[in-house]
Amino acid sequence: MEIFKKMNILFDFNHPVDVNFFKNSIKLLAKEQHKIILTYRERGRLKDILQYEIGQYTLTCIGSHRKGFIRKVVGQLYRDYKFYCFQKENSINLSVCFGATNAIASAVNRIPYLAFDDDAEYKIPFYHANLFATRHIIPDFIKVTKKNIFKYRGFKELAYLHPNYFQPDISEIEKYNLRKDKYIFIREVANVSLNYKKENTPIQAIIKYLKKTDYSIVLSLEDKKLIVKFEKDCIILQEPIKDIYSLIKYALFVISSGDTVAREACLLGTPSIYTGGRSMSVNKELIETGCMYKMESYDKIKSQIDALCDNNEKKRIEKLIAEKIADEWDDTTQVILEHIKDFEN
Repeated sequence: MEIFKKMNILFDFNHPVDVNFFKNSIKLLAKEQHKIILTYRERGRLKDILQYEIGQYTLTCIGSHRKGFIRKVVGQLYRDYKFYCFQKENSINLSVCFGATNAIASAVNRIPYLAFDDDAEYKIPFYHANLFATRHIIPDFIKVTKKNIFKYRGFKELAYLHPNYFQPDISEIEKYNLRKDKYIFIREVANVSLNYKKENTPIQAIIKYLKKTDYSIVLSLEDKKLIVKFEKDCIILQEPIKDIYSLIKYALFVISSGDTVAREACLLGTPSIYTGGRSMSVNKELIETGCMYKMESYDKIKSQIDALCDNNEKKRIEKLIAEKIADEWDDTTQVILEHIKDFEN
């Protein structure tokens, strides 16, 4: 009988979506009696979300999210130094993260480092991760090849939105006195990431335009200082909430300045208007199949809002996505586990 080593596995979190990406893998690995160590970089409500989703583990904060390119670089180097010490103190056998979060520390400590990624257009972090990663694991939509790159079919979001893990709950929208397909979900990201520093979505104008329709507006704001501007016109979510994905699933459509929520909506069978402006290869298939509408000008956004209000696209998109999940795309949590298990022996 083959005996597998129980490992001390470090999962590092830099962004709220990382929690969803790894949470199912963490639960399954813990059942196999691997020791799970969690670290995070201070950013917004990331700690609250971690405690809410996987709070049975001790959380260690290392570093903080900084603004400006130079401050980010200096902050990352300092964070790598702190990680170098932390990894030694905790006898880490394997480091797992999304992107280049503790790449240098892992390399210096000679700890296998698995970097998952889906953003080749964000070049500095992508190639930083690739330079140091034992394995750099990306969706096959990204046309980058290298010896340490491993590819899977599909999207990072299917680590938590795959039907194996997520089933929508209609009672979640009833808590907000909402009805299926009778509201529009909006996600507005804060303008602090280098990814979004040039974007300026006309969110106030969009909400004003939507008020002319018969649909309710559900608003998720990363920058909570903006609540006072919109609280009279929208149902504003106070994250973390129990089941944000049911709210996305049952919306008529989604408008998002963040690319992750725009993809999440599509993968739940809900049309999405992506206003963030970034061109990403991972979005290409969703755009080409008419699940995602990439719009930058206010006039085009208005036109697409009118089209989606008049022509319910949800049934077509729900059918298309269900077929692709069944026949073409991977269960991403299983992809994560397969790579981790390669280091068990």
